Amino acid sequence: MGIFSDYLLVSDFDLTITDQEDRVPPANLQAVADFVAQGGAFTVATGRSVPMALSRLGDLPRTAPLITFNGAVCSEPTTGACLWAEPLPADYVDLLRPYQSQDGPYCLELQAVEGHYIFHHDAHREQYLQRQQVPVLRAPWGQIPTPVYKLSLYTPGKRLFATAYGSETALYFERLAREIRALGGGRYDAINSRPGIVEVQSAACSKGKSARRLAELLGRRVLVCVGDSMNDLSMLEEADLGFCTGDCDPSLPRPGLRQTVPCGEGALAGVIEQLMAETR
Repeated sequence: MGIFSDYLLVSDFDLTITDQEDRVPPANLQAVADFVAQGGAFTVATGRSVPMALSRLGDLPRTAPLITFNGAVCSEPTTGACLWAEPLPADYVDLLRPYQSQDGPYCLELQAVEGHYIFHHDAHREQYLQRQQVPVLRAPWGQIPTPVYKLSLYTPGKRLFATAYGSETALYFERLAREIRALGGGRYDAINSRPGIVEVQSAACSKGKSARRLAELLGRRVLVCVGDSMNDLSMLEEADLGFCTGDCDPSLPRPGLRQTVPCGEGALAGVIEQLMAETR
């Protein structure tokens, strides 16, 4: 059985499992292996699309279905089985058309299981997607095959992951997220997953909803979640034990949430070490 036979551990991927250089600290891999050996169920909940997630998760000893698109899809990609999915509402074509057509300080893409549909040229982003083995697709706006699970607006070029919290660019994307939430009338959510990104999805889904639903499906009474960004907040608040990384978004910590070490020091390993100490 093991001391973690009642536990489901759900972790964000980027800057939670990975460090600032996009590497997975070996301590995280060993800690997850130890957690699983003690009966724990482990998976990832990420804002990444299915193809973008699969390109990076091969070394992780995942023992539960994968949560992608910020909770919009829960699936087992290795078998093709989909447990549930919540696409963007069909009227996204009209609601979000202005962001596709206007010349704003951002690029836009639509994300589906088959790949990412690109609408503004950004050579750096396209090279990144190719390195991540994500098909780059093109089609006229309004003629994208459905379903689409997420729309992403992001600052172009190498600034994407270098944009600082509190900068003018970050504040602009925060305003953009609020604007889209207001336009969506409660049917859409818009989240700043990083300072220079807005991710738009159906308000019917979130990482938190999917993490709890998966825990119930697996019969795991204790849900543990760890993350670093505002798109992780829903699952950190839904968790029985929620952990922020030591270098998380400054606006993420809340009363009742715990803290682990920074991502470069093995944030996930730090969580598992705390769990181990408390269950001895």
